[in-house]
Amino acid sequence: MRKSLATIISMLIVSCAIAQQRQVMSTYMFNGLAINPAYAGSLNILSAAFIHRKQWINVDGAPRSNILSVHSSFYGNQIGLGLQVSEDVIGVHKETAAYLSGAYKIKTGVGILAMGLSGGFDNRRSNFEELNLLREDDELLSGTPTRFTPNFGTGIYFANPRMYAGISVPYILENSLYEVQAEDGTTTEGKESRYYYATGGVVFDLNQNVKFSPSALFRYQEQSRVGWDLNATIIFDGIAYAGVSYRSGDAIVFLTQLILNENFRIGYAYDATVNALAHHSRGTHEIMLNYRVKLRNYKKDPQCPVYF
Repeated sequence: MRKSLATIISMLIVSCAIAQQRQVMSTYMFNGLAINPAYAGSLNILSAAFIHRKQWINVDGAPRSNILSVHSSFYGNQIGLGLQVSEDVIGVHKETAAYLSGAYKIKTGVGILAMGLSGGFDNRRSNFEELNLLREDDELLSGTPTRFTPNFGTGIYFANPRMYAGISVPYILENSLYEVQAEDGTTTEGKESRYYYATGGVVFDLNQNVKFSPSALFRYQEQSRVGWDLNATIIFDGIAYAGVSYRSGDAIVFLTQLILNENFRIGYAYDATVNALAHHSRGTHEIMLNYRVKLRNYKKDPQCPVYF
C-alpha cells in the first residue's frame, strides 16, 4: 500500500512539473536576475547569490532547486552583465540550465531605466525507470529521455533607492519537450510555456530607524491562470529584514534577511502550505546566501537601488 501511495504521489508531482515548468522563489525581491534579465548590474557592484529551495517537506520526490546568480555593472554603470546557473529536481525529472544576461542602463532624473536580454539553454533528463508503472508499455513513461533546448528572454527594469518596477518575458521560445505517437495513431506532445512577469516594490520611512517595504510579483504562464505574490517587509536599521507574503492558492511565506557586514548577507524563507498538500507536507524551506563587493572601478551612484 505504501508503495502504491508513493507511486501516486510521484505521478501527481510529475503532473505539477508539466503544469508549472519554472521554479517559484519566495525571496524574489532579493534576486531579481532570476526573473528579469534587465536586473543585471542594477546594484552597481558585483553580487553573487546562491539559493537552495526544498519544497513540500515530507513528500517523496518533491521539488528541490539550486540557483546561482552572479551579476555586476561595467563602463561607468551603463552596462550590466549577469550569469545564472540552476538545477531543478522533481520526481524523476532533473533539469539544469545556464543563462547569460545583458542590460543597457539609461540614467534619468528619477532613477535608472534598464533594458535587458538573456540567452541560454535548458537540459532535461527524465529517468522513468525509477517509477513503478501500472503499464510497462506506456510510451510516455519509458526509458530515460534527454532534451536540450535553447531559449532567450527580454525585460525592462526601472529603479531608484526608493522603488523598483519591472516587466519581463524570460523564456520566449515554446520548445517541444517530447512527442510520442501511440499505436492508434494519436500524437501526444509537450511544450515549454512562455512566461510573463511583472514586479514592483517601494520603501516608506516609518521613523528614522524603521522602514516598510511592500512588493508584488505577478506571473502568467500561457494556458494557465495568473499567479501572484504580495509581500510586506519591515527593515530595521537597514540591517535586519522581516516579512510575510501570500502566494495565491499556495502558501503563506515568512521570510527574513540579515546583513552581516558590507559583503555578506543571509536570507531565509519558510512557506506554510495552504492548499490540499498541507495535510501531507511540512512546508517549504528556502535559504539564500549573498556576497557583494565593490570593484576597482566602483563609482557611487545615488540613483542605484539600496534595498532591492
